[in-house]
Amino acid sequence: MKPAMIIDLRRCTGCLACVEACMTENIVRWREDGTYVLPENVVAYTRTRSRTVTYGDTMRKVFIQCLHCEDPPCVFVCPTGASYKSEEGVVLIDDEICIKCKYCIYACPYGVRTMLETPMEGTILHEHALKVGVPDKCTFCYHRKRGESLWTPACVEGCPYHARLFGDLDDPDDTVTVLVETGIAAMPREDLGTSPKLFYIPRRGAFEIVKYPVRRKDELITYPVWSKIKDTFVKTLANIAIAAGVLLGAIHIVREKLKEGGEE
Repeated sequence: MKPAMIIDLRRCTGCLACVEACMTENIVRWREDGTYVLPENVVAYTRTRSRTVTYGDTMRKVFIQCLHCEDPPCVFVCPTGASYKSEEGVVLIDDEICIKCKYCIYACPYGVRTMLETPMEGTILHEHALKVGVPDKCTFCYHRKRGESLWTPACVEGCPYHARLFGDLDDPDDTVTVLVETGIAAMPREDLGTSPKLFYIPRRGAFEIVKYPVRRKDELITYPVWSKIKDTFVKTLANIAIAAGVLLGAIHIVREKLKEGGEE
């Protein structure tokens, strides 16, 4: 199974039902008295949100969210393995081993990772819901997965115009696979080389694909940069370990000598 999503921008009316569905599924928390709570500026933390792209005098809306890349920079730079790909290729975050270094946020060329740092009361609805102090992103509603069957993300379920499709790229007869294979659904910013599994059916002109919002290169921490950081870090640790080993060895020798002297 290789889950993928298509957003049909020809059908999308910008009603934001997908945003509302995502908010209800992944962002909202519930108090014991039955009331709910949302973070301030909640749309900034909703896992799918609209952006405007321009070409000349023309402006159009696209929806940005984690693209679940086949080659995800966020996973490459994570020092602990907290950002990882599931066996189906869905990019997830393990909050148990995340050290909140934010490297994954800085590495994402699409700028779709967020981190809520303001305390928030209430109970989360599932294990992959928004958490305070942990990098956050779309999970394709992975918590809905049951067994080996393909599931349906909340944004797909909530779209009244069927502008969102979710399917299995490993199934040649799946509608998503057919639309991708025939080129009707296109990969945004293919030049970045991340091989995303979020595709768009653009409107006439298709400039949404070319002008899809991305971050400037000088804003990113890249894999080669992180490799150098890790190499330096590892070398430093190795030197410390060697020095500690020598010191402990010297201490042991001194102790043994003192013991011998005491026995005499």
